[in-house]
Amino acid sequence: MGATSCKIVNRFIPPNTCAVYEGIWCIRSQESTNLLGLTVMDARNNQWRVELRSGKDCSIVWKSVLPIQFGDCEITILPNEEWVIVNSCGIRLIQIANQKVKAAVEYERELKNAVGIGKSYFAIRTKNTVEIHRMKQLK
Repeated sequence: MGATSCKIVNRFIPPNTCAVYEGIWCIRSQESTNLLGLTVMDARNNQWRVELRSGKDCSIVWKSVLPIQFGDCEITILPNEEWVIVNSCGIRLIQIANQKVKAAVEYERELKNAVGIGKSYFAIRTKNTVEIHRMKQLK
């Protein structure tokens, strides 16, 4: 982007974003809730966590340590105001709903990333495939 095509309206830096020994790996915005989802890695021990933050002032709304031993962590928006953490280069998916870990599953193949599709589906990219899944409907 050119210098005139956008303007910074706010900037958040450590310690407001994370500690100086941590790094934000992935960030996504959930427009319907005005939340930012972030995955953060502690470089001292390779421990991952997920944070949901206010899109207005970047304050932490919820956070949780992730059971990820290796690889990277992507975050993706799912239908119904949910999130999924993808352990890229690993095999773990972690579903977040209502600011709680809803499910953690081991996948059959090495994961790369995922994306929500409409209100009922999401796609997972593995090392060699793209796989479409339907979300279970709430009763």
